[in-house]
Amino acid sequence: MKYSDWSSKLEQVFESTKKNALYDFMCSYAKSHEDLAMALIGEFWRAEKDDYKAMVQKCLMHPTKMGVKSHEAYDWNAVASDLAKMMRLAERKEKEGSLLDAADIARWVITIPCEEYEKDHPYGEMYGEMWCLRRKLLRETMDQAKEMLTRLLITGDSIDEDSQRGLMKEIVIPLKPLKKSHICDIDDLLEEAQAKVLSEKRYLTWLSKKLETYTKGAFFKLPYLEKKVRLLDKLDRRNEAFEIMDRFSSSDDLRYLSIQILLEWKEYEKALELTDIDPKIRITFMKPYDELTMDILDKIGDSDLRISVCKDRFRKHEWKKFYFNQLHEMLPADDWEKFLDEIIADADTVFYSDYDGIEAQIYASRSQYDKIIIACQRHEYKVEDYLKKYGRYMSEADQRLAIQERVNRIKLRASECRSSKDCLQVANWVKDLSLLSPACKKVAKETVGDILKEYPKSNFSWAFTRVDLIK
Repeated sequence: MKYSDWSSKLEQVFESTKKNALYDFMCSYAKSHEDLAMALIGEFWRAEKDDYKAMVQKCLMHPTKMGVKSHEAYDWNAVASDLAKMMRLAERKEKEGSLLDAADIARWVITIPCEEYEKDHPYGEMYGEMWCLRRKLLRETMDQAKEMLTRLLITGDSIDEDSQRGLMKEIVIPLKPLKKSHICDIDDLLEEAQAKVLSEKRYLTWLSKKLETYTKGAFFKLPYLEKKVRLLDKLDRRNEAFEIMDRFSSSDDLRYLSIQILLEWKEYEKALELTDIDPKIRITFMKPYDELTMDILDKIGDSDLRISVCKDRFRKHEWKKFYFNQLHEMLPADDWEKFLDEIIADADTVFYSDYDGIEAQIYASRSQYDKIIIACQRHEYKVEDYLKKYGRYMSEADQRLAIQERVNRIKLRASECRSSKDCLQVANWVKDLSLLSPACKKVAKETVGDILKEYPKSNFSWAFTRVDLIK
């Protein structure tokens, strides 16, 4: 039936029925029908002044309106609006200094609506953009209440410890069945609450279990590591905190967090040890460890240690430019030349990995251009960069030797080409080779001739013409 039909018939009923009869029917009907009961309570019932539980319950007295197609018993937008008013009351109480009242309001704003929402949606929710828009105010209010509870009862110290623990234990029990609530991240709040509801010994055990068994990735272990090492420090067990930091240092995120905590504790030597990353450990290297190392050395204030650390890191690390520049600034001219002699003498070890091309840079700075071929052969992946920078100083024979492996790979790929697209790919490789230096241009021309001679009936003639290698 349409809403307009309902409305006209209701008017007829109200006009033709006596008030006493309507009153008697309404009383009996409301006792057995939830929608009318909610509407009457929401309109006429008033909670006691400090009965915050009853005040939050009254916020739910909004049944779904007539004419709205919905499987929900509550009008959750209206509920959210009333809950937002309760949170404004909680904020007012907090500003006035009534912190326990504010915490009590936030407590009921989370527990009662979450419980009723799950009952109202027994089959879950269909998440999506429209769902987010419809539930935006409700979720924001839940997040605001959760943040207030965390601030007042877990991380803050404005309320005495015993009151915090007592209230959190009362809150945790009804929240445990609601861990997967759709409108609030209850699981997150419960994890934060463990610091208050467990003894220190049990809390350390709980954190250890999380660190050892959590499988979603190191990033998600960050809060557990920080909480554990800070608690150990609070219990005067800092040496145990050092051991835990070392144990989890293979993760980039956990290592960086440990360094930040050590700096906060002014444990500069320990922090310096953690910035020294073993190249064998494959971590992401997304954190600014090099700059962090220099900051720590500045705090220590030992110039000899600074030079020693930079030399050691330069020798061990694959990316050497940062420490190379630092040493160039710190060392006097004579000591600098002596340092260069030392690393060149041990080049096989020092430059086993050299992604910044420092070895070739040293040879060029000393005008030892005949040795650049050594760097080219040692780091074949840097040959193109070396030829672009130093090719004009190298002999033609050295340039040919440097790119011989590249030419061999091009010819091998040419033997596998089956389509014009494959041939064009090889032609582009040869084109790139020709742009490195005049000597490389000659080698590229010879490579074109060899490929055309080897595969005269292929699409290579077309491909080389396409990239302007032949006319």
